[in-house]
Amino acid sequence: MLEDSRLRIFVTVVECGNFTAASRILGITQPAVSQNVAELERILGTPLLLRTKAGVELTEKGKQFLGYARQILHWYAVAEEAFHPDPLSLHPDAPEPVRLHLGDGEEAEVWASGGDIHIGIIRKG
Repeated sequence: MLEDSRLRIFVTVVECGNFTAASRILGITQPAVSQNVAELERILGTPLLLRTKAGVELTEKGKQFLGYARQILHWYAVAEEAFHPDPLSLHPDAPEPVRLHLGDGEEAEVWASGGDIHIGIIRKG
């Protein structure tokens, strides 16, 4: 799987609002979560999060970086799917595509995969 775990950890901390909840969701220890975020801040040369007793808050640079991190993670997922000819093969428990008849010998298949909606056009004949 293509991914930088530090980006996923950072985004999860932001979404959860604290390191402890993020560690439970990610299945890693709280110190590991903290170390990964600290390493990301060291690499970028700026604090991304303000640590408070109530949890975490994004700094201005953290807000800016959060957008980039989400985009990068999205494109990692897109690239991963690009190398699998059948997106449903990535998710064996995914529902079957919905088939819509468009007329004139055309049909569309619609399915969800990796948080995205896909549409395939099928021309018969």
